[in-house]
Amino acid sequence: MTIPRKAKVVLGLLAPLLIVAGWQYVSYLFKYAYSRGTRTGVVRKISVKGPPYCKYLEGEMTLQGAQIGEEPWRFSIDDHGDKNPLVTQLHENERNAVRVTIHYREDKQLWWRCNPASYFVEKLEK
Repeated sequence: MTIPRKAKVVLGLLAPLLIVAGWQYVSYLFKYAYSRGTRTGVVRKISVKGPPYCKYLEGEMTLQGAQIGEEPWRFSIDDHGDKNPLVTQLHENERNAVRVTIHYREDKQLWWRCNPASYFVEKLEK
């Protein structure tokens, strides 16, 4: 049985695409939720940054027990929409300067994300 020439051309074009897509998927599985943990401190800044085609929320938190002049801990959130209850809680805690514990996951850098932070908030605890 012979394979028609058109089928060979289609397979020749699709095979590299499928290999790259499979490689990207496996890479994503190894990089997503690389680690999980908690951090306690005071949220001191929440802002939406990025170019018009790729906006992201970035937050800064001064960690409990941090020394003066120490770099703040930077984090982000997956869904930065105003209707997200997590965003509302973050803004409220920032306004009131309340100490909170943030449950986060760390993702390794993915090429399609324009977000420079590797820590993503999953839950807040007062």
